[in-house]
This record gives sequence, C-alpha cells and structure tokens, in this order.
Amino acid sequence: MNKIQFKKRLVIGSANFSNNYGVEQIKINNTEKKKIFNFLKKNNIYTIDTAESYLNNDNLFKNIDKKFEVITKMKPDEKWISLDYCREKISNHSKKFNRNKFSAFLFHNVDILFTNKGKKIFENIESLKKKFFFKIGLSIYDIKSLKFLTSNYNVDIIQCPYNVLDKRLINSGWLKKLKKKGVETHVRSIFLQGLLVNKSIYKTKYFNKWNKKISEWFKKLEKSNISPVDYCLTDLLSHDFDKIIVGINNLENLNEVINFKTVNKNKMINFRINDINLIDPRNWK
Repeated sequence: MNKIQFKKRLVIGSANFSNNYGVEQIKINNTEKKKIFNFLKKNNIYTIDTAESYLNNDNLFKNIDKKFEVITKMKPDEKWISLDYCREKISNHSKKFNRNKFSAFLFHNVDILFTNKGKKIFENIESLKKKFFFKIGLSIYDIKSLKFLTSNYNVDIIQCPYNVLDKRLINSGWLKKLKKKGVETHVRSIFLQGLLVNKSIYKTKYFNKWNKKISEWFKKLEKSNISPVDYCLTDLLSHDFDKIIVGINNLENLNEVINFKTVNKNKMINFRINDINLIDPRNWK
C-alpha cells in the first residue's frame, strides 16, 4: 500500500464525536466537527465509522453531506431472533444518518454468535442485506475467535485492532487467510487510543508499569526526529488492509494524519510489548 491508497482507504472513527472517549476522555465540540467534515470533503474522504452506542446525539449525522457513507456497529441480542425486530432496529438506526449510504453493518459484540441463537440472528441480518445494501461484518478484539466465526458465518468484513504493539492479525497468519477467503480487513486502534502518540498518558496509575518501555519508544523516535503519528501510519503501509480507521481529537490531528510523512525503512524500530493488559483496552482500569 502506498500513501495514495492509504488516503483512499482512510475511515474516520467517530466514537468521540458525541461521547467522551479514550484514555484522555475527549469529546469533540460541534464547531470542531464542522471543520473536520469540511476538511474531509476537501480531501475526498467520505467514510465514517460509528456505532449505535456512540450515538447519544441523534442529530450527529443529520446534516452531513450526502456523499458520506457510514460503517456502523450494533449489538444484537436474543430479541434479534425475530426478523421483524431486526428490520425495525436496523431501519430506525439507519434513519440517524440523513439518508447517507449505510455501507456496512458490523456486530459490535460477537458473543451472541457463539450461542444457539447466533445462526438465526445472522440469517435475519443476511435477509435484510439486499434491502439496505450493506455488507455484514464483525468487530472483534481477539484473533482467536476468527476460526470459529469465519467457519460458521459468511462475513464480508472483519474489523480488528492493529498497531505497532498489536500485530496479532499479521503474526497469526489471519490477514493472509482472510484475503484468500475474500473477506475485507478493516483495522482500528492504530494509535491504541492515543497511547502510542501521547507520552503523558503513561503518568496515569494503570500504565505506570509500562512507563520505562514506552519511554524508550518515545526517546528513540525523538532521537531520529520522527513523529509518533508518522511512524504508526508508515508501519501500516507494509500491509494490504482494505480500510484503516483512525480516531482524531481535532482538525489538527486530522491534518497530521492525512499529510503524514513516510518514515525511511532503515529508521523503523523493532518495538513490541506482548502484554494483553496493555494492548487490549477492555483490560484498562
């Protein structure tokens, strides 16, 4: 993947558009959101990643340009075994996007797919696929679940974490397997909710135990005059991901992402921390 392809595959995460999100608990204000949407249009970036749980404000996407398309996540429960209930939930959810294209429906929690009701619920969503013209995907944290899920469900998309610390998708061989199956790979947590680009986060109590290791990371980058954002995004270019979901806190962040500088391969660092308590945000306290 090159920088032109990166820009075409870029998706903007919207978790902090209506919620306090991430370690820093940042919520983007309305003025900044307008600037962000305008900047995205100027750069021909028209895909937003969102979720039912992000939409505290039903008007968040009411006035956005019709060119924007939405990848959204929902959490089906046992009630979704009813096709009518599924249709009503998805229809009501889609109305929040100002008639913008609803391009993908992702299970935000895949636990229901491991139950005896999972197959019926998935079949219901498949039956609505043609009506709403969306692809069906799974948002996962744990690569270990992929064997069961891809063997039992005909999914179009897998959305999962990838960053310089968490390369399970690559190291497990699953990226190649998904490509062979024709399943799209969408990666998120590129900056691990800010942990890889903001060293002040490690002053908080939970992250203290990794402070020494992470300090080495920032020192090496500073010594080579490399921005953490540039490094994390350059690292992505080595792999053929279909979509890259990036979270931002403001217009300045977005500008830095879109116009990132490619890091020379000779300056790339062999950096890894194989600790699930760090790389999986569900474990953060």
